[in-house]
Amino acid sequence: MRPVARMVLLLLVVVALTMFMPTTPAQATTTASSPRIPYVALGNSLGFGLWDFSRGGYVYRYGAALAADTGATVSLINLSVPGWTSSDLLNALRNRWTFRLSVMSAQVVTWDIGGNDLLRARDRYIAGTCGGLDNQECLREAVTTFRSNWRAIVREIATLRGGRPTVYRTMDLYYPFVAQDAASGRLPVLLPYLRQTNDIIRATGCGVRVANVYAAFNGSYDAPRQPALYLSFDGYHPNAAGHAVIAGQLRALGYEPAIAIPVSCS
Repeated sequence: MRPVARMVLLLLVVVALTMFMPTTPAQATTTASSPRIPYVALGNSLGFGLWDFSRGGYVYRYGAALAADTGATVSLINLSVPGWTSSDLLNALRNRWTFRLSVMSAQVVTWDIGGNDLLRARDRYIAGTCGGLDNQECLREAVTTFRSNWRAIVREIATLRGGRPTVYRTMDLYYPFVAQDAASGRLPVLLPYLRQTNDIIRATGCGVRVANVYAAFNGSYDAPRQPALYLSFDGYHPNAAGHAVIAGQLRALGYEPAIAIPVSCS
């Protein structure tokens, strides 16, 4: 599916799902007297919960786990937008007051981003329009842009939190195209760019804990497996089982907050 057609499909799905999407996790509240934890989720279609019709995606599953594990009432604001790249998220954190005020008030912040950065570059590589003598220039540019955006995203979140104790959680990226790219001979070219992107994410440090979603979905980089059991019918987004795995990986990181992330951290 071409990028324009993919975006049209996603927009139609967004409209349809929004009519049925719960505004809070089904199990993310306890009693009126319990402590309250404001939780803000940032990201793309993964955070939005695309195709997880039963539970609304990993964000809502994680919110429910947070409530169950802490006994707190979790107030969730999910600001994930299907189709967003790292540039879109960075722009929102810098310029949209809904995002800025929500992060300022959140004690728990999760985010997933970067998959669409690489997806668009992969599409261009397959089409032969990526640039460079090796048709890989757009892939290199995607990783370079992501590195800059990722560091800026972390700085923006840290700045908005102002040094207050916060549970910062993110995740690396899984690869849904192992079977297709291995069959076509593209995998040795494309997978290293995903690995570079994940290395950037995993090197964040400074109190940001990273769920190892790639290992859960794909195993190793040397012998990656196709995560068929965790993918929806589109072969790209997680199904309910995939979202459950992502939420479980986040839950396994615990809920210890970072006291403060230096603004210059990443």
